[in-house]
Order: sequence, then structure tokens, then C-alpha cells
Amino acid sequence: MIAIPVDSASKDAKSSHLFGNVKTFAIYKPTEDAFFFMKNEESGNGIQTAKLLKKWDVKSVVYSYMGKGLFQELDDSDINVYYLGKEPLGLFEIVEKIADNSFIKVDADNASTYLDPGTSSQNCECSQ
Repeated sequence: MIAIPVDSASKDAKSSHLFGNVKTFAIYKPTEDAFFFMKNEESGNGIQTAKLLKKWDVKSVVYSYMGKGLFQELDDSDINVYYLGKEPLGLFEIVEKIADNSFIKVDADNASTYLDPGTSSQNCECSQ
């Protein structure tokens, strides 16, 4: 399953800039070729959000902005992390691009290049 942070629970939604602070995830289930929406009960806590995604059996996530602690927790949980860029994208476009390997897969070797918490201080402002 693929988790996409969104600002609204709609199939017309676009990816959110937020990740650990997002209120909702669009979860794509490839076996059913369908999306469903899950409330992020850990919004505001990146580490706990990562643990929640693991509990939901998510295998991959996409993001625009993410801090180091959240990334590390996802990586330690064997969840694939893909950088989709700074512009919001539609849900179906994201799924297609993942299938085409069009996004950069972030790992320990390139994380310093692609991680950005998206704050003016360049530090994560969610509680980790």
C-alpha cells in the first residue's frame, strides 16, 4: 500500500506539502486499484505517524517536505520513501509515476539532498 499525505479526503485531492503534520492520508491499495482515506491520529508527531503507517501495513510513502527523524523511522520500518517534488500532484498521477519509477527513492545515501522539513528554521517543528 502507498500512503499519500492529503489535505482533504477526496479522490480529487492533491498531495499535501505536510507529512508528519497532515490530518489525512490517501491510502492506495494496488490489489484493489482503489484509494481509501485514513485519519492520521498522530498528526504533529512524525515518529508516531511513521509507526502508524507501519501498523497500517504501508509499504511506500511520497512526500514534499519531511524531516530527518521521520525519514529515519520510515527507513528503519522498511517503508520505501519517494520524493515527489514541491508541487502538489493528483493521486492517480502519483500512483502512475510510482509504477513508472519516475520519483526519486530516498535512502540513507541521498537523504541529505532530498530531506527538507519545510520550515523557515530548516528544523522539524513537529514533536518527534
